[in-house]
Formats: sequence, C-alpha cells, structure tokens
Amino acid sequence: MSTSPARRSLPATTDASPDLDSARSVFDKLQQRIAQHKVLLADWQAAMDAYEQRYLRDVLPLLNEYRALHVALLERLDHAATGGMRLGRTDARILRQLIVGMASGLLLSETDPAQRARLVAWHQKYDDDAVADDATESAAPAADEDDPEALLRRLEAEQAEAAAERERQRGEHRREAKKRRQQRQPEAVEASQSLRAVYRQLVSTLHPDRESDPAERQRKTALMQRVNEAYAAERLAELLELQQEAAAFDARHAGQQPEERLAAYIRLLTQQLAKLQQDLRALEADFKQCHHLNPRGKLKPATLAEHLRVEQATLNNSIRELQREQRWLNDPDHFKQWLRAQRR
Repeated sequence: MSTSPARRSLPATTDASPDLDSARSVFDKLQQRIAQHKVLLADWQAAMDAYEQRYLRDVLPLLNEYRALHVALLERLDHAATGGMRLGRTDARILRQLIVGMASGLLLSETDPAQRARLVAWHQKYDDDAVADDATESAAPAADEDDPEALLRRLEAEQAEAAAERERQRGEHRREAKKRRQQRQPEAVEASQSLRAVYRQLVSTLHPDRESDPAERQRKTALMQRVNEAYAAERLAELLELQQEAAAFDARHAGQQPEERLAAYIRLLTQQLAKLQQDLRALEADFKQCHHLNPRGKLKPATLAEHLRVEQATLNNSIRELQREQRWLNDPDHFKQWLRAQRR
C-alpha cells in the first residue's frame, strides 16, 4: 500500500551504514505514530464536545430530578422521624443514620446556599440525636452544637486536606520532571539547533517578500504562519510536513543528513510524541474526574456515546424506582421493611 508524501520513509543511499538505515526507520515510525496520536487527540476532543452537549441536554436534567427526589425523600424521612410514623427504637436509630448519610452525600455536591443550609440542619439534627442515643457521655457540648455550618466546614476541611496532599504529590512530580529536563539539557540544545536548521530553510524558501507572483505570495504567507506556529511549539514533524507541502523538501537530502543531525531529529520527534501521549492521558483523566468515572476504566472516543446512553437509562430507571418507593412509604409496614433493607 502506498503512503502519502508526508508519511513516506526517508530513502536510503547506496553507501548508507546499517546504523543510519536503522535511524531512518525510527524516524519514519515516529512520524507515523505522531500522526496517529494527532488523529486520536482530535477524535477525543470531538467525542468529548459531543458528550458535553448531550450531557447538558439529556443527562443533567435527569440528575437534577434525581437529586430533587432525594431531597423530597429526606423531607418524608424527617417527618417520620419527628413523630409522623410510629417506630421502635431500632427502626428509629436506622432512620436517623439513614438521614445523616443521605444529607452528607447530597451536601458534598450542593451549590445552592439555601439548600446547603437545609442539608446541614438535617445532618446536625439527627447526628446529635444519634450521639445521644449511643449514650456517649460528655461534660462538654459537641463542638458543632451551636454552629449549623460547623459540619460543612469540617467536610470542606477534609476535602482541602485531600487536595493539599494531591498538590504535594504534583509538586514532587514537577521537581522530578525538572531534574530530568536538566539531565537532558545538552541533548535539548542539539535538538533545538536541528529544529532551527529546518525552520531557517523553510523561511528561506517561503518568505513572501521574495515572491513576485501575488497568488504564490498569498500561499507562502499562509504557509509561513503555520511554520511559525509549528516552530514556536517545537513540532518538528509538522515542519517537515510543511517542507513537503511547499515542495521544498528533498527526501534524498534529509536521508543524507549526518547521523548526529538525524539523531537530533529523532529526539525532537520522541519529545513531541511523549507530549502528545501526555496530553491524551491528561485529557482522559480530566474527563473521568469531571464525570465521576472510574479512573482506571477503559474508555475510547467511540464508546463515549454508548456510555452516555447507559448513564441516561440508569438514571431513568433510578428515578422511576424512587418515585415508586415514595408512594409505598405511606404504608407503615412497608416503611419499616424499606428501612431495614436500606440498612442491609
């Protein structure tokens, strides 16, 4: 199968050494892998954009409805706990623990101040009851007793502590990365010189001021803009592609570069590939964190739409189940059975 001009291998010369042939093979494979990663990165971005649009349109309203049903359930449980339902001591304890757990879960993702205040009040009310019911004697009042926002501050403090630990780990990674960069500095200087050599050759060939034909001058102006952007981002593979697009790239000349220069090109391409791989990992990790997905789960751009469809169906089923349960909870016998099932 033939390859496009931008992807063809560097042709060997008759007197090339085995080492140089091997370097040409690595050079060509790196260009192919970079092209593949660019396509994958574009696929991820397109799939994520489509996912976000469908998420806002189809899933977020369901999440809000699901959350509102939980708040309504808390109101019903609060009514039952304050005398609306005759319960034994064990069932009453289960009910208080359930209210505290549900309020905590809702509180961590609640942004509305009024709703946060209601959830804090529920949590504080039944958390204090549970402490008293456990007969834990204390001469001093609980630290949160006179401050309904104390619980929220404690939860936020725990989140802040976890965030500080993550930041500490990121700092260690940054220091290690800096150390590795310093160790690679001599190679980076040589690679930068090779990149500059390609850039200068392109500038010499494409400079619009040296072109008398207006149409050709316009074409070279557009190419030079892309050349400057690729050079600023140190994307050697893109510069080489632009050489070919400008009909200024002589494959035999590139193949006859000294081994040191070709090795410098390979180092630059390796760095560009590593950066693309890092961008892909970060893109996927941020997406999983934003949507509370398993960080170790396998995801592909082509499967995001199916994942969203499953999430939407799951929410619809959960909403129907909550609605059905709330109708049944009017019956005292079913209410007690439901409580014990929640405990299990």
